Amino acid sequence: MRLFFESAPGLSREEILNRSLETMVDVIDLTQALAAAHDMNAIMDIVRHGARDLTGADGATFVLREGEYCYYADEDAIQPLWKGSRFPMSDCVSGWAMSHHQPVVIPDIYKDRRVPQAVYEPTFVRGLAVVPIRSDNPLGAIGCYWSSRYEATPFQVRLIQILANTAAIAMENVHYELELSSKAGLLEKAFESTLLSISRMIDLRDAYTSGHQRCVGIIAKRIAEFLGYPSDHCQALYWAGIVHDVGKIAIPAEILSKPARLTAIEFKLIQSHAQTGYEILRDVDMPFPIADSVRQHHERLDGSGYPQGLSGEAILNEARILAVADVFEAMVSHRPYRPALGYEAALAELLEWRGVWFDPAVVDALVHLIEVDGFRVPH
Repeated sequence: MRLFFESAPGLSREEILNRSLETMVDVIDLTQALAAAHDMNAIMDIVRHGARDLTGADGATFVLREGEYCYYADEDAIQPLWKGSRFPMSDCVSGWAMSHHQPVVIPDIYKDRRVPQAVYEPTFVRGLAVVPIRSDNPLGAIGCYWSSRYEATPFQVRLIQILANTAAIAMENVHYELELSSKAGLLEKAFESTLLSISRMIDLRDAYTSGHQRCVGIIAKRIAEFLGYPSDHCQALYWAGIVHDVGKIAIPAEILSKPARLTAIEFKLIQSHAQTGYEILRDVDMPFPIADSVRQHHERLDGSGYPQGLSGEAILNEARILAVADVFEAMVSHRPYRPALGYEAALAELLEWRGVWFDPAVVDALVHLIEVDGFRVPH
C-alpha cells in the first residue's frame, strides 16, 4: 500500500519522500482513470478502490445525494456496510458532510453525537472520515472507515478531497455526455423521420415501387453489417437507401409508372434522378457521404453506369453496396413491365455481372445472407 504518513517513526527522510512520491503517482493514476470514465459504475469502482488504497482504510463507500436522502451506491470493505441503503440526510454522517459542505473526521464513533449509533453498531466501523463530493451543492460523499479507533490525518483527508473533486468533474462529464447522447439520439430520430417522409413522397408518386427505398435501405444495412462496417456506417447506408431515389421527384409520374418500354428520351430522364438526388441532398449536413452514394448508386465497375461513368476504385464502397441492394430488390419485386423474379434468378443475375458491374465482395455478401442466413426482403 502506497501511503504517506506525516509522522512516520523509523523512516528516513528519503523513505518518506519516496512514499509521498508514490502516493502522488497513485493520485495521478486515479485522476487519469476518472477522466477516462464514461459511466457512473466505472466512476464508483475507481473511487471505492482508490479511497481505500490511498488512506489505508478498512472500508470505503460511495454515497450519492438523492434529494434529502443519502444513497449508499457502492462500497469496498472488509465486511458489508450499507450498500443499497438510503438514509435521511439528517440521520447520516455523509448527510452532515454534505449539508455543512465540509469534511468530517470522527476518531471514535461512540464519542460523537453526529453518528447514528443504531446504524453503525452492526458494522466493524470505529473511526471514519467523510468528504463531500463537491463543496457547493454536493453530489454525494466519499467515506473511509477503520475498524479501530483512528483519526484520519489532514494529509489523508486531503487525498480523499482530491479524489472527491476529481470524481465530481467525472460525474458532471458523464451527465453532460448523457445529455449530448440523448440530444444526439433525438436529432438522429428527427433526421431519420425527415428522410422517411421524403421517401414516402416518392412512394406516393410511384405506386409500383412503393416501399422500394425502405427495402433497399434494409438490404444495404444488412450487407454492410455482414462486411463488418461500423454500426454508424451501417445506419448511414440505411439512410442512403431510403432516399436513394429521391431524385425521381423531378420525373413525371406517368413515366415512373409507364407499363410499356420507355423511349430513349424517357430513359434519359429516368437516368437523371441520380444526379438530381445528389443536388437535393448535397447541402444536408451529414457525417457520411450519403449524397455522393445516392449519385453513384447506378455507376458500374466497368464504367458503363451513370451519371458520371465512374469505374473501379472511383466508385464509393457505400455506392457499391447500394447498387447491389437496389438491383436485387428491384428484381424480386413486381414492376409494371414484368412480374417479380425469384430469389434464385435474381442472385444468378448478380453473379453473372459479379466483378463486371458489381463489387464481388458485396455480391458474395448478399448471396451468403440469402442462401446461408436465410435473409428475405421485408416487403
